[in-house]
Amino acid sequence: MAAHSAMTPVIKAWIPIHLLLLAGAYALLFRESALTFDVLMGLWFFFPVGIMGAIIANATGTGGGVVFVPVFAALQDGGIMIPPELLRIASLKPEESVAVSFTIQCFGMSIGALTWAHAIFVKDGLAWDEKVSSQTLAALTFAPLATGIPALLLTQAFVEVEGDQLIIWFKFFSLALGVTLLIFTWVQRRQAAKDRKLWVSPGEIWVLMGLGILGGAVTALFSVGIGEFLAIYLILRRFPTKVAIAVAVWVSVVCVIAGFWDGYFGGLVRLEIALIAVPGAIVGGFLAKGIASLLGSLWLKTLASIWIIASSVYLLVT
Repeated sequence: MAAHSAMTPVIKAWIPIHLLLLAGAYALLFRESALTFDVLMGLWFFFPVGIMGAIIANATGTGGGVVFVPVFAALQDGGIMIPPELLRIASLKPEESVAVSFTIQCFGMSIGALTWAHAIFVKDGLAWDEKVSSQTLAALTFAPLATGIPALLLTQAFVEVEGDQLIIWFKFFSLALGVTLLIFTWVQRRQAAKDRKLWVSPGEIWVLMGLGILGGAVTALFSVGIGEFLAIYLILRRFPTKVAIAVAVWVSVVCVIAGFWDGYFGGLVRLEIALIAVPGAIVGGFLAKGIASLLGSLWLKTLASIWIIASSVYLLVT
């Protein structure tokens, strides 16, 4: 049975519900914020930052935090000039950067997740040699979530990392991620149809659950991690690239929504920045799949890798 046939009515029903929930959430956050027209004009550049982060996140499976956190660090270090009166709003501590990144990704990756789901289940967008069953897609998605969500929440509850140490860890994690993604992108650039894997084995389920534990803990610290691990592993195991990216986005969006609340209730989310970036992230979420198709997965992942490596090196030398 084609993956889209069983899930089509579910996805069609869920998309408008999810969009209404996002609109309601944005309205509630706006009411709590101190966002004014002057703040919007002074920090307008967070809108294109949101677009870029969401495009990379939803077109490659790599979390948008690899864009947001370096930008926030550059603001903190004076690498991006802003009006002096807005420094109080725009200067973020590392833990605040992570909390804002979680918030932006809740919206941007939601749109990306819905776009991928609509393409695969409603439009039947997978080629004949990429089609996997709905059972396989469910296994690939829920196995890492089963361990990833508990790992994320437990890490947030019991692991505390000083802000300066957190950003140092993020620098090296991002650099390793960028190099790894670049290597795997080019090593796996030619994937013959006969080599593609369209089903998941029991052993792979166990590996996915293990990656969920590791990825959930890393995501709790940096707002990125689990999607990257899944995308790289699934591509390494020769699952179709579109399937690997879609699964990574679906798992990531559930994790960032679960992880959002710790920073929100801890008062770490700088709502003004998030509210400016979120519309951009929504635009990027809509554009991501089309841009992925236009550029092709090879060059899109290559460009994303170069950005991750370059931003990591920038953070390391500043």
